[in-house]
Amino acid sequence: MANARYSIGIDLGTTNSALAFVPLEGDAPTEVLAIPQWLSSTATTEAATLPSFLYLPEDGGGAELAGAGGDRGQWIVGALARRRAAETPGRVTHSAKSWLCHHAADRTRPFLPWGSDEIAPEHKISPVRAQALILNALMQAWDRRFAAAGADFRFAAQAVTVTVPASFDVVAQRLTLTAAAEAGYPASVRLLEEPQAAFYRWLEGHDAGRALWSQLAGGNTETLHVLVVDIGGGTSDFSLFALQGAATGGDVPAIRRIAVSDHILLGGDNMDLALAHVVEPRLTAAGGKLGAAQWNALVARCRDLKETVLAREGEPEESFSLAIAGRGAGLIAGALSAHLTRGEITAAVLEGFFPACDAAERPRRVMGALREWGLPFAADSAITRHLAEFLGGRPPVDALLCNGGALAPASLRRRLVDEIGKWQGGRAPLLLDNAEPDLAVARGAARFGKILHRKADRIAAGAARALFLAAHRVPTEAKERASVPALLCILPQGAAAEQRFAIAEAGLALRLNQPVRFEVYSSTRHADCAAGSMIDWNPRDFHRLPPLETVAKVAGAAARTLPVTLESWVTELGLLQVTCRSAEPQIAQSWPLEFNLRPLEQAGEGEAAPVSGAAEPTIGIPPAALAAARERIKASFGAPGGRREKVTATRLLTGLEKAVGLPKGQWSAGLIRALWPALEARMAARATSVEHEETWLILAGFLLRPGFGVALDEARIDALWRLRTAGLCFPGKRIALQVYILWRRVAGGLSHERQEQILAGEIEKIRRQAPPPELVRLAGALERVNPALKAELIGRFLDTARALMTEGKAAEPWLSALGLLLNRTPLYAGPETVVAPELVEHAFDALRPFDWAEPAMAELSTLFLRAARAVENRSLDVPKALRLKIARKLEQSGVAPLRTAKLKEVIPLDRAERQGLYGEALPPGLLLREPEA
Repeated sequence: MANARYSIGIDLGTTNSALAFVPLEGDAPTEVLAIPQWLSSTATTEAATLPSFLYLPEDGGGAELAGAGGDRGQWIVGALARRRAAETPGRVTHSAKSWLCHHAADRTRPFLPWGSDEIAPEHKISPVRAQALILNALMQAWDRRFAAAGADFRFAAQAVTVTVPASFDVVAQRLTLTAAAEAGYPASVRLLEEPQAAFYRWLEGHDAGRALWSQLAGGNTETLHVLVVDIGGGTSDFSLFALQGAATGGDVPAIRRIAVSDHILLGGDNMDLALAHVVEPRLTAAGGKLGAAQWNALVARCRDLKETVLAREGEPEESFSLAIAGRGAGLIAGALSAHLTRGEITAAVLEGFFPACDAAERPRRVMGALREWGLPFAADSAITRHLAEFLGGRPPVDALLCNGGALAPASLRRRLVDEIGKWQGGRAPLLLDNAEPDLAVARGAARFGKILHRKADRIAAGAARALFLAAHRVPTEAKERASVPALLCILPQGAAAEQRFAIAEAGLALRLNQPVRFEVYSSTRHADCAAGSMIDWNPRDFHRLPPLETVAKVAGAAARTLPVTLESWVTELGLLQVTCRSAEPQIAQSWPLEFNLRPLEQAGEGEAAPVSGAAEPTIGIPPAALAAARERIKASFGAPGGRREKVTATRLLTGLEKAVGLPKGQWSAGLIRALWPALEARMAARATSVEHEETWLILAGFLLRPGFGVALDEARIDALWRLRTAGLCFPGKRIALQVYILWRRVAGGLSHERQEQILAGEIEKIRRQAPPPELVRLAGALERVNPALKAELIGRFLDTARALMTEGKAAEPWLSALGLLLNRTPLYAGPETVVAPELVEHAFDALRPFDWAEPAMAELSTLFLRAARAVENRSLDVPKALRLKIARKLEQSGVAPLRTAKLKEVIPLDRAERQGLYGEALPPGLLLREPEA
């Protein structure tokens, strides 16, 4: 900001946040702002860090905190919230930052605290909102201290830098800026990578690196390499820097950031969870498990104990006690307690997270035990193996800077030095001092702002990773097959801020006046890839991002496509920009590409091969056959006039089978989507007759099922949604039935807002009368509906099913819907939509008395195979003892042990099972991405 007085640096941490500042003029050092915060409901304190915890007091409880953001319904940030995490974990949100890179979840949707049933859905907050509240608390702390001095002292008038992990992708960065804007930060707020900030802090106290250069370079002009390992509460972040310059004459070495690690969701939170796993058996009977609330309280106690123990040295035999409340309420419930020694705690951390390993070892890709809170933590908890992978093929490390609260213990820093030295043939790096691992990032960010203000030399960093678009590569010869998907580099790694790259790939064209989607991938392993170059995709090096989309609107354009160039750059604020620019001189227009932040359907980063957004999906029939099929649809829904044969869905589909030369079961995903425009254009023809409307609805559901899996499906669903606005032409039971079937078939493409709109219009029918079976099936298919509303549906459907079964009547629709509503592994929705395991227990108690072996009860097997499946997530898993009971009941009813094995241990969901969740055949070629591990 041009007239700012101060540079403010903010470390927005997973566990703790901090604010540092420095005057932009003069030579004053950075300072840390003491943050006022509630310590208890009656006492306040000031501390250098603000715990990144948010607590929502119970109704009426906020009155005692009046005047400090504690009004009823508002979240309290800081020390009190952290304390409440051990006492009332269901009312505390934490680790919100860890969700920002979780593309399978809607990070703008309110579902935190994760898995809590103590807070009403309307009072929960999204990860972005949680980040905004923490940022706002820091801003308020600044203004309480400085704003009275004048308008130019207010927070909004300063130069503000917020730090993020270097491994954050461009979407997580954008979400952080969204949170900053929501918190009231100035539009000029910048982002800075946390390892860079930590290095800036070290440079500030060490003559900008001159001493290091003199000590290590030995008078030579070689390049030195400094590794920054930053391990905080949520992530492990590695960055490698190169120092170049003369060692004599007092010159400051030039510094470049040459590599960053991929996103590794592994940090202090995982250590807390590991300790909790050690303690849990000591608190429960053999093989017992704590409930979700008790478990969260235990994790909070382990967090406090870990920090106490690792803060100082001591004897391995030193004993520590830990207690949590027992089940029930009041003193009668008693307490559960256990003891741990210092040796056990340090071993769990040192050997569990920093084990000795060889330089060639790589992280294990199988799912480990540390998957909690719905977050996709790293499968391998060994930080040393992740570091070995990062350093593989990169220059030797001369110096090591450790940062982050997780690396406060000297024993962990020594282990890293020893391991790197072993990997480098005995040449151990110099360990750089860092007296404030919990404040260095905030101080360094403030220092960075001052360097920018003075236009002094800064670390040359640029884009942390290269970005690629999935490209449609045409074989050069008829016999050649492009079996490996190709990627087009649009932004090279290391690109400087505001450095623009124009991509004029031959044949790059944009479809006009309709939505266009580009699949986007990033990589930290292709630093030599230039903008415009093509490279083969592989699952290890490339990580999928949400797609980039645009609509190129050109009035009166005769052509369907327009040749374009792509232009990409990173702004000074750290924001990625990608624009499509017309290559036709007569059309001087450009269109920005925007990230679609809807959650990816069970996306696993780097697992699924790319699908080109610029190319038409494979149709599999000759163009003449496609044209004939489209004409058949047009003729069936043509303008009224004269006599015509009766229209039915069966007759139309039979005619289409003849036109394309294939039975409808063999129609590819590309083919059915290619037929949709002809049907969409005839939406108004539904008014011709009730038969026309019925046929149109049936065919629409068939062509657009399951609502996702093909490029541009979101645009197709947007077009279909106009049906809701237009309304039905022949309202009545016959058409209403087809509407239920239509929305069920495409439910996977409906956002949670649209799903809840659909259900809102039908919920009273479900509550007040016996709903038709197809409405019941529709309700079961709406995976994104609020869990509280799902719980109501489960209760009602369970009562109805039990009553019908008691009378000997068929209950299949209700049981089928219950299987989907209670399912542990959704087909397309994120983990935040899964209902509490207690509802599975309630359903089992209600349905257990029936004879599951009866043919009429066959759906019960499917229901509980889904509802009691083991998923290795404490908030979602049905207790093991209950899962074993259900498995025995299933086996007694004739279900093979091979099928019940998924209740006893975690078995990955295969493609056939995912298709089975849909309930009918899916089109061949549909892209179903694997669930995140």
